[in-house]
Amino acid sequence: MSDITTKKINVYGRDTDPQSGVSNSYQTSEYAFRQPTIHMLVGQRAAGKSRACSKLINQAQKEKTFDQIYLISPSAKSNEVYFGKYIPEENIYYPTKDSVQKIIQRVEQDRDEFETHLEDLKQYNEFVKLLKKGENFSDDMIMHYMDLGFLADNFKKPVWKYEKFSGKLRPPTSAVVLDDVLGSSLLKSNMLESLFCTNRHIAPLNEPHSDRSACGLAIYILVQSYRNSGGGIPRVVRENLVELTLFKNKQKKQVDVIKDELASVVDEDKFERALEYATNKPYGHLTISFGRLKCPTLTFRDQFNQLLIFKNDEKECNGN
Repeated sequence: MSDITTKKINVYGRDTDPQSGVSNSYQTSEYAFRQPTIHMLVGQRAAGKSRACSKLINQAQKEKTFDQIYLISPSAKSNEVYFGKYIPEENIYYPTKDSVQKIIQRVEQDRDEFETHLEDLKQYNEFVKLLKKGENFSDDMIMHYMDLGFLADNFKKPVWKYEKFSGKLRPPTSAVVLDDVLGSSLLKSNMLESLFCTNRHIAPLNEPHSDRSACGLAIYILVQSYRNSGGGIPRVVRENLVELTLFKNKQKKQVDVIKDELASVVDEDKFERALEYATNKPYGHLTISFGRLKCPTLTFRDQFNQLLIFKNDEKECNGN
């Protein structure tokens, strides 16, 4: 690089930077996976995918991340021990061409109720302000506040339906688990690809709130094969992953396919070493995080709770 010199030129300066937008992220703890995620777990039958995914859900709900969690699966009953605690029966759908659309409609319904609540809260605050000022209400105002129920003896300040769970007023947060959907009509639906391309922007808000312009929908998809001759998971889905969890795979061709697809974003040597380290134990798995990470030491995880750190990555982060 010693033969390269630079010269600063007076164009495209900071005065041309775009305004900062909202992040559309759900609030999570420092080392929890970013939300709303697109997280694919790949492992052969009985590898431990459902158990691993349940740990992700349990940690998320420990942090009160999701107000609603949905499940699309033909075998929900057999995995009730993993998902039954946080996914009620009315949130479980059989994989069909329109099952994704049904869940999106549920998210949009929550969005509509949230925005109605914000308007009710605004009206309530204005009502209380007028009361404190001791102003006289006109007949129209009395009728208006009566219609809103503000003049009832037992009326209380409006409370958002998920606020008791999360402890805060925020746009609805949701996740969907897609389990055992390969071969179903769901994969033949254009809605699936659209879901993976737009998950952070599902159910847009009329006005930004809590650094978000949409409700969004986190996605967990559990599959036995990363890619197969029958098509498997569409490439557009794989290319939009935020996290990828891999279990031990005895098929070298499958591992080579994954390595080739990840080559542009993950060092091949590090990938092979990390995969061997994490999966060389019963039910072991490696998680790879993509996108804008604060530090490359966050790229690889063994069993979700142990970072696999390469020395040169640690130096790049100045040891942080």
